Amino acid sequence: MAVSTSVAGTTPIETAPVTSVPPARSGAVTALILVLGALLGTAGTAYLAAAGTSLGGHLDAPDLWFYDDPPSLSPEVLGYEAARSWSAAALGLLAVAWLLTGLAVRRGVAVRWLLLVGVLWSVPLLIGPPLFTADPWFYTAIGAAVQNGVDPFQYGPGVLGDVEVVRGAERFWRFSPTPYSPPFVSLLSGLSWTFDQDLLSVLVAVRVLCVAGWAVCALIVCRIAARLGGSPAVAMWLGGINPLVLVHLVSGNHNDALMLALLLPGLLLALLDRPLLGIVLCVAGAGIKATALIAVLVIGVDWAQRQDGWPARLRALVLAGGLGAGAFALSVQLTGWGWTFLDNLDTPGKALEAMTPTTALAFALDVDDPPIDGARQAGVVVSVVLGLFFLTRLRRWGLVRVTSWIALTVILTGSVVWPWYFVWPTLLFAAAGVAAERVLVVVWSVVLLFTVLPGGHSVTDLYERPLVDQIVLGVVGAAILAGLVHVLVARRRRRRPVPEPAS
Repeated sequence: MAVSTSVAGTTPIETAPVTSVPPARSGAVTALILVLGALLGTAGTAYLAAAGTSLGGHLDAPDLWFYDDPPSLSPEVLGYEAARSWSAAALGLLAVAWLLTGLAVRRGVAVRWLLLVGVLWSVPLLIGPPLFTADPWFYTAIGAAVQNGVDPFQYGPGVLGDVEVVRGAERFWRFSPTPYSPPFVSLLSGLSWTFDQDLLSVLVAVRVLCVAGWAVCALIVCRIAARLGGSPAVAMWLGGINPLVLVHLVSGNHNDALMLALLLPGLLLALLDRPLLGIVLCVAGAGIKATALIAVLVIGVDWAQRQDGWPARLRALVLAGGLGAGAFALSVQLTGWGWTFLDNLDTPGKALEAMTPTTALAFALDVDDPPIDGARQAGVVVSVVLGLFFLTRLRRWGLVRVTSWIALTVILTGSVVWPWYFVWPTLLFAAAGVAAERVLVVVWSVVLLFTVLPGGHSVTDLYERPLVDQIVLGVVGAAILAGLVHVLVARRRRRRPVPEPAS
C-alpha cells in the first residue's frame, strides 16, 4: 500500500499566510517601549494576584490558597462598583501593555525579549491563586474522588462530603459528573495519589504542568510561523504572551494548556511531513480534551488531499482515520473507565451562559421558555456545514488556518462558551493567520479579558435577560457582518484589473 507521506508544509505561494518579518530597529526607543510595557503589565497582574478571587467568587471557603485575599481590597471594603473598576483598570493596564509591546514588535524586537516580558507579566499570576475560574479546584476534587473510590463519570466529587480537597469546587461542578476525557481523569487521580490528596500540593502540580504547557505553546507557535514564512516575533506577541493566554493558562490553569501543548506540536509535525506522528500527538491532546480530535480530522484530510489519485487519497484517509480512532480508543480503554464520559459532554452547557451564542439566541427568542435544544441543534448543523466548507479550503489556506477556523466555528456554535476556549484559535491564528485574522485576534483578546470577574463569575451575570443575550447576539452578528464585508471588498480588489503602465 503505497501512500505518500508528503504534506508540503506550506500553502501555495500565492495564497500563503505570510507575515512580513519586521525590520530590526535597535535603539533606546525600542528598549523604552519594552520596559514601559513590562512595568505596566506587571502592575496590572500584581493587582489581580493581590486582590485574588474576592470579586465574583463562586464561594467563600477558607484555605484555598497559600494566602487569603487582603480585606482592604475586598468588595465589602472597597464597594462592589469600586472593586469592579479596579479590576477592570488592572486588566486594562495589561491590555495596554500588550498593545504597547506590539509597537516594539513592529520595530523588530527579538523573540527572547518578548518572552522575557511575558514572563515578567506572569510572575504575579504564578504567585497568586487561580483567577477567573474555579476549574483547578474542580481538578483536585476529581482526583480525590477517584482516590476515594468514586466513579467521576457517574457522580460529582461532592458525594465525598465537606472535605478539604472538594471545598474549592464550585457547586455546579461539585455535584456534576465530569465531561473530561478518561486519560486526563487518570492524570488527576495520579496527582492526587502522589500528593496524598493535599489540596494545595495538587493545585501547585497542576499549575506547574499548565505553565510548562504554556511554554511549549509559546515556542511552537514561533516554529510554526517560521515554517510558514512568517515572523516568530509576531507569533510570540500575538499568541505566546497574549494577555488572554497568560490569564487563562498561566493563572487559570485550564487543561487547555496541556491539550494545546500536544496539539500544536502535532500540527507542526504534520507541516514537517510527519502526518502520522502529528495525529498521534493530537490524539494525546484529545486525551485531555476530546475537541483536539478536530486536528486529527484536518490532518487526515489534508494528507489525503495531497496524494496523487483517488485510490491513494482514500488509503491515506483510511490510514489516518484508523490511526486516530484506534489510538484514541486504546487510550480510553487503558484507563479502565470506558466510554461513559460521552454522556457527560453536554454537562457544561447546563449552565446556560449568556456568553454562548446558541444559548443567547434561545433566550432572545423566548426568555420564559427558551428553545435551548433547537438552538443547539441548529448550532450543530451550522458547525458541520461550515466545517465541511473549511475543509475544501485546505489547499489554499493551509492546514493551520483551516484548523483555526473549524475550532472557532465549533466554539461559537457549541453549547457553552468561555473566554479560555478562544486560546486555541488565538494561538493558531498567531502562527499562521493573515492580516485580517490577526486583527480579529487582537480585538477578541482585549474584549474577552473583561468578560469574567477574577473570582470566576461571568460579567453577563450582572445583567438581566434577555437584554444581555441580545447584546451577545449583536456583537456576534456585527463581527460576522464585518467579516463578510471584508471578504467581499477583498474579492473585489483582487478582480480589479491592473492598469497597464504608460508607454
